[in-house]
This record gives sequence, structure tokens and C-alpha cells, in this order.
Amino acid sequence: MKKPPKKHSYHHGDLKKALIAATLTLLKEEGYQSLSLRKVSKIAGVSQSAPYRHYEDVEALLADVALEGFLLLGMSLERVRLKYRRKPLLQFRESGVSYVEFALKNPDLFQIMYGNQIQNHSKFSSLMKAEEETFHVLIKIISDCKEAGILESENEKQTAMAAWTMVHGIAILLLGKQVMFRNAELKDARRMTKEMIEHLYLGLKLRA
Repeated sequence: MKKPPKKHSYHHGDLKKALIAATLTLLKEEGYQSLSLRKVSKIAGVSQSAPYRHYEDVEALLADVALEGFLLLGMSLERVRLKYRRKPLLQFRESGVSYVEFALKNPDLFQIMYGNQIQNHSKFSSLMKAEEETFHVLIKIISDCKEAGILESENEKQTAMAAWTMVHGIAILLLGKQVMFRNAELKDARRMTKEMIEHLYLGLKLRA
């Protein structure tokens, strides 16, 4: 018979990290629909009342989990930007591919980040800041393309929003296995995302 996890005593701050890590584990193992503070407590090895030292409800915990997701996504996009810093067009394309791959590899975390489990993101200032910083990486990529003379944009933020909206739509369609993405595997997702981004780039270039 499997023994229940040992209850641990955490210092202030360590408990928060343990609960976030436990939630990420639960997302991977059972999916976002199975989330509860009771299950998170069990995985973290703490009492069922322990999460309430930091979180008034599960939404507050999910806000920190979403924040972690945006930090991970932002780092992924920044790595692409640095890797292709001398090839801004590849920055533009591969950042979109990286975004879609992140969604496909972390579907339940992605759902928490963008779904309606958190009713009002503006309630959580740290989460809002992480979202803005992640989006700013894409703005920097658009700026790099503009400085290299391969893309003209009167409004870099608006162009970044158009690019983000498109790759987000691709990610959602792939996750839902909808329309033309119904039978797409990961390698197909990469190819199709590249093709769509190239169409977007050509449209922006021709418009300019």
C-alpha cells in the first residue's frame, strides 16, 4: 500500500514555491480540470490548510502558476531573440514557432495562462507585469526587424500584437485539433507555423 506523502514544514516563501511546483506537477499528470487545493496540498506534502497561509482561494494560486508560465515563455522567446540576434527575420519566425511549441508542450499550463480559470488578471499585479514583459520581447523582435530594414512598421506594438494574435490562434487550433490542424503532429505544427508566419511577414512587407 502506497504511503501518503510526508507532511513537511516550510519556511515562509518555501511553501509558496512548493505549492506552485505541486500545481505544475498536477497539471502535467492530471490536467487543469483536476486542480484543487486539496490535491495540490497532498502532492506538496502539506496539510490541507497550509495553502491558505498564502492563497485565499485556488484562483490566487493559479495566478502565481500563470505568472510562472509567462516567465518561462518570456525566457523561451528571449533565448530565440539572442540566438538569432544577427538574423532578425529568423527571430521573427522562430519566436512564433517557439510560442506554439510552448503551448503544445505545456497545454494545461497554457490553459491556465489564457483560459478563464483566472477571471480577472488585473487583480494580480505581478501576473500583469509578467504578461507585459513577455509581450515586450516580441516588440523588441519587431524592432530588431525594423532596424535591420527587413520590416517597416509605423506602430511596433500593433505589429507585435498582430503577430502574437496569429500564433496564439495557431496554438489554440492545434491544441483543439481543429480545422486544418486536426491531424497535425509536432513536426507538422512547426512547418505549418513557419508557413503562416512567412505569409504574415510577406503581407506586412508588401503593405509597407
